[in-house]
Amino acid sequence: MLVSALLSALVVIVEPQIILGQSIIYSILVFILLTVIFSLLIPPINKYVIELLKQKYTYYILSSCILLFLPLLNWIYATEFKQAIISYLIWYFLPTVLFIIPAFIENFRFDFLFHIAAVVLFATGFDGRFTSDTLSGFSSSEYNFNALWVSSLILILYSIQLNEFEEKTNWKPTKKGILYALNLSAVLAIISIPIGLLTNFLEWAPNFSDVPMIFISFIGIWMTIALPEELIARGVIQHQLTHRVVKKEGKYFRYWKWSILIVASVIFGVSHWNNTSPEFIWVYILLASIAGIAYGICWWKGGLFSAILIHTLVDWVWQLFFKSA
Repeated sequence: MLVSALLSALVVIVEPQIILGQSIIYSILVFILLTVIFSLLIPPINKYVIELLKQKYTYYILSSCILLFLPLLNWIYATEFKQAIISYLIWYFLPTVLFIIPAFIENFRFDFLFHIAAVVLFATGFDGRFTSDTLSGFSSSEYNFNALWVSSLILILYSIQLNEFEEKTNWKPTKKGILYALNLSAVLAIISIPIGLLTNFLEWAPNFSDVPMIFISFIGIWMTIALPEELIARGVIQHQLTHRVVKKEGKYFRYWKWSILIVASVIFGVSHWNNTSPEFIWVYILLASIAGIAYGICWWKGGLFSAILIHTLVDWVWQLFFKSA
């Protein structure tokens, strides 16, 4: 609770709202979202929360609905209600329903397809391309709030439906997971930096002028970039396709596992297609796909913590030492 309060205050200070009422609503909502995220990811608290949700489906539905509807308080300050409602129904309400349906169908064979369809919808609107109207009541921080909102929704919706949730989806650091993240970060640097520099996609531009922001940016990348992207790409898409289509005991599982890793990584790479100027799209997709392979291996070896750690390190080093096209 204390950590949630401190981070909420930090978010409001770094990116304040214009109106006092906006700031109050924003800080309260960020506090709630962070509390949900921490309670579902930090051991041993997550174990008790997940067990409670599994035993009491009423709590599962209630908490999911609260998370789904509470952020709409920002509409008090919104101007375009029609667009906000349409955006909300497509990119938040629909994927939430798709996620919940399999929880109430016993032995549902195609639950993983519903989960993947849901996170694809979440991901499509994730960075505000289609969801800015839904959060137009906030004068700034739409991206950061959206990232926390989507992350908390996926975590709570997924928590009682994935058997390995507590084991894989947590922030429990392990020596193995940390070592894989550090070693593969170095491998990515050796491969990706030369490609980026030779193609002029990257430019050497180290920036250490604001020391406090260096550490704040690490937290920001961890919470608003690495967390939602790894939940979607590795936690749901890669994990579900790997374990729900081919039996783990089968002789072809090993080949299937690596095939899905590559497919999920390419999907991850392609999802970055409009994050740069047109002439560098192919470079960004290539580098993001290569990075996705490393992130996926870290998911295998160290779960969500390891995948988020390497993702955060890569983006953090990029931010500190380079400018991109």
